[in-house]
Parts: sequence; C-alpha cells; structure tokens
Amino acid sequence: MLKHLSITNYAIIKQVELKFNAGFTVITGETGAGKSILLGALSLILGKRADTSVLNDKQKKCIVEGEFNLQEENYIHFFNENDLDYEGSTIIRREISASGKSRAFINDTPVSLAVLKELTSQLVDIHSQHQTLQIKDSKFQINVIDAFANLGTMYKAYAKTYAEYLNNRNRLNELINVANNAKTDTDYITFQVKEIEALDLKPNEKENIESELEIINNAEEIKSVLENTGNGLINSEQNLLSELRNVSSQFSKINNCSTEYNSIYERLNSLIIELEDVAKEIENANNSLSFNPENLSYLNDRIGRIFSIEQKHNLSTTEEIFQLLEKLKLQLSESNSYEEKIIELTSTVTEQKEVLLEAAKILSLKRRESLKGVSDEIVNNLNLLGMPDASFEVKHQMLDEPNEFGLDKIDFLFTSNRGFELKELSKAASGGELSRLMLTIKSILANNKNLSSIIFDEIDSGVSGDIADKMANIMKQMSSSMQVIAITHLPQVAAKGEMHYKIYKENKEGKTLTTLSTLDNSSRVEELAKMLSGKELSSAARENARTLLKV
Repeated sequence: MLKHLSITNYAIIKQVELKFNAGFTVITGETGAGKSILLGALSLILGKRADTSVLNDKQKKCIVEGEFNLQEENYIHFFNENDLDYEGSTIIRREISASGKSRAFINDTPVSLAVLKELTSQLVDIHSQHQTLQIKDSKFQINVIDAFANLGTMYKAYAKTYAEYLNNRNRLNELINVANNAKTDTDYITFQVKEIEALDLKPNEKENIESELEIINNAEEIKSVLENTGNGLINSEQNLLSELRNVSSQFSKINNCSTEYNSIYERLNSLIIELEDVAKEIENANNSLSFNPENLSYLNDRIGRIFSIEQKHNLSTTEEIFQLLEKLKLQLSESNSYEEKIIELTSTVTEQKEVLLEAAKILSLKRRESLKGVSDEIVNNLNLLGMPDASFEVKHQMLDEPNEFGLDKIDFLFTSNRGFELKELSKAASGGELSRLMLTIKSILANNKNLSSIIFDEIDSGVSGDIADKMANIMKQMSSSMQVIAITHLPQVAAKGEMHYKIYKENKEGKTLTTLSTLDNSSRVEELAKMLSGKELSSAARENARTLLKV
C-alpha cells in the first residue's frame, strides 16, 4: 500500500507531503484546484513519460517520491530478478532535471522505466475519468474475464508462447520474401560484386588519392611557399637562423650571470635547433616536390571510377565500399541456404502453433466457464447501485486463428431497462451507467489482481443522491481488503472516507500554488456543507453534513 507521497516542483505544486493509511481515503476540492495535477505527479512514479513542461521552477529538478509497504512473498521474486535490494518499506523515486533528463529509482538504485512500470503495475491502479471508455474495448473486457477467473498466470504463459510464435512466424515470412527477392536479384548482386572487385580497391585509396591530387593541383603555390620559407630561414643574406645565432652568441656572454639569463640562453638554443630541423624538412619537401602530368591523368581517372561506385550505392568512403562488398558477398552465400532455413523455421512455427492452439483452447474453456459468474456478479452489483432492471451478458465467439489474447472474442452486452434487447455498451449505456459499470468491474479486477492500492478519479461522475451513496459503500467495502483513494465532488462519497484531504489553490510569493490539508471532523463538516450548498453555508447544510459524517 502507498504510505507516503512527496511531490516537489511539479506544475503548480511547489512542495506537498501526503501520508496515507490503509482503508478508504478521499480527496476533495473545487474544479481546477489541482486534483488532476496531483494524479499527474503520482503517474510519474508509475512510469509515465514526462518532460520539462512539468517543472514549476525551470531551474530546479522535479522529484516525486512514494513509499510503499510490500509483502515479501509477493514481491521478492521481482527484486531478485532485477538485482534490487528488497525492503518491506520500499521507496520509489522519479526525478526530472531542468534539462529534461529523467531518472527512476527503486530503493535508491537506478532502474529503467520498464522495470519501474513492472513493479508499480502490481501496486497501484489509477482509474482516471477517460478510462471509463475502456470498458467498451474488447481487450479490456477479456482482461476482466481473466481477472474474475484468476487466469493471470495462465494468460501470461500463453502470451509468452504467442510472442515467440509470432516472432518466428514473422521471421519466416521475412525469410521467404528475402529468398524470393534473392532469386531475382542474384544475377544483379553478382554483377555488383564483380564490378567492385574489378576496381581492385586498396584501403583508404580514395582518401590518399584526394590528398595527392590536392598537392598536385596546388603544386605551383606549394613550390613558391617552400622556396620563400626556405630562403627566409637559411638562404637569404639576413636569414632568420643567422639572426638567432647572433642573438644566442650575445647571450652566451651573460648567461652565467643569472639563472634567468641562462634560461633564456637555453631557450634560444632550443629554438635554433628546432628551426634548423624545420628548415631541413622544408628543403627536403622542396627538393622532392615533382609534377607528373601522366600521374595526374591516372589519379583523376582512378578517383572518377571510385566516385562512380560511391554515387551508385550512396556511399562516401573507401571503407564503406569494402563493407558493401562484404554485405553483397554475404547475400550471395546466404541465398544458397535460404531453402534449408525456410524448411527448418516452417517446422518450428508449425510445432509452436500446435502448442499455442492447445493452450488457447484450455484458456478459452476456463473463460467460458466463468462468463455466467461475471454476469451474475455485475448484475448483483448494479442492483445494489440502483439499477434493479439492468441486464448484463457476456457474448462469446471463437476465432478461427489465435491472436495475442487467444481464440476468444468477447463483447459486453447491456441494458438498463427490463424487456429491452441487450446491446453493446457503446449503444446502450449512458455516462452515469458506465460509471457504475466501471466501478463494479474495477472491484472485480481489484479483488482478483491482488492490487494493494486503487485510486478513483471521479468514478462517481454522472451520479448523485442515493446512487452516489451506494457507490461510496462499494468503495468502502473494497477498502476492507485494499487501500482505496477516491477523488470526488460528491459529499456522499467524501463522507465515507476514513481520511479526508482537501486540495486547494493559494497565492504565495506572487504565484498560484496547489496545496493540501488534512481535515478533522470539524473542517470536514464545513467542507461537506460547502459541497452540499455552495459557498453560502447554511445551518441546514451543516446539519446534513453532520448526518452524512455521523458526528
């Protein structure tokens, strides 16, 4: 369960600290007070992606940290598998830096978002308002059946087998396509290999030719520079080396007078030695410089042939041409082994499909056995939620081919009125009815997925009065076996909470910030009275609030 939540520098939240108990906690506040922002921050430690737009202060990092109580027998396998230190009180932290870099930690050990999600998906389920639409999705509906029938382990095994089968089937299709294309392309690939091999390319040849051409094309200027610099260093009457030797000779008379003079003298001698060496290299370069028109013609022809190959294959270096040649040769060698690989992989895919079908049939049987139980439980809960004439049925069809969920196509059919034909949820249920259906289904999912915490974001939207009270009772009942946190606008729901937070905005230091406070019995009366009657609180509203709170 979630024990503590700390949020720093997220949106209009500067700093908040929340403590949670087991049981039923409610959070209330006016529209726009920041309830969705609170959930957004919590979603960060559940693995949601984020960027710098969430930072309140763009110069500081955003930190969201949650402390969870974990039972060792339920989670030790996860910690061992991911080489993490298990702690009964586990700290999960997410940081978003000012530069946008995101980091996640479990008990101060850095982890990937995938590892973070793997753990937190077993800890908390957030039901946001838009998720009510998921109830119409066939994949979601299958998950409901599997949760009710406790088929999570069986489905995971099937999903793993299906993923392996799908991977091999896709590889087989790709191999068949490659083999077919290879038969057509073999002659062309052979031509390309011969064309490149005929070039008889040497490593880095193009780059070396370009360097040589650069010298030849600038030979006149290079010759002039070499001669001028050589003359300036050693050949002219007042050359630089002669002048430096004179300076050194002068300093030799005083170099013993101080360490400073001696240092200058030694440096002058070092300069003379270095310049003499440079002068020799310039002289050698000048003497060795030659220009052969025939060589220029050969080099231009050679590099033209290399460029032709590069342009043809969209390459830019000699090394890339060598890599292409190896790739083409590999394609030729592989084309001869495609048939053998196809036969082998076809056999593997056939065997995997047989195993997959057997697993899908068993999974389907278990699902079909649970359909009536799901329908009965949902109808019973809907009756409790003020829908005595509601009918619910799970329509099942067998598929010809297995997919990621098996061989089953599931559709939830519903009507809220006696004597009317059951229809798909998208055609039969209003917003308030969908809210009640979703609460019923969430209670099934929560009980069968062994979640420790569930958070409802206005799941009571679209209902009021006695129905709101009954929905609150179901959430209260759920909280006897798990932690339930509900964000609500309804006083009937807020009154059932064992802990009550109020979220509100206030202006601090010229900024609007969201903050939270824990309400005691007296302040809860005021909050519920406001929810009942608005800003103008009447004695009747306060009395109604006391009645709801039973204080």
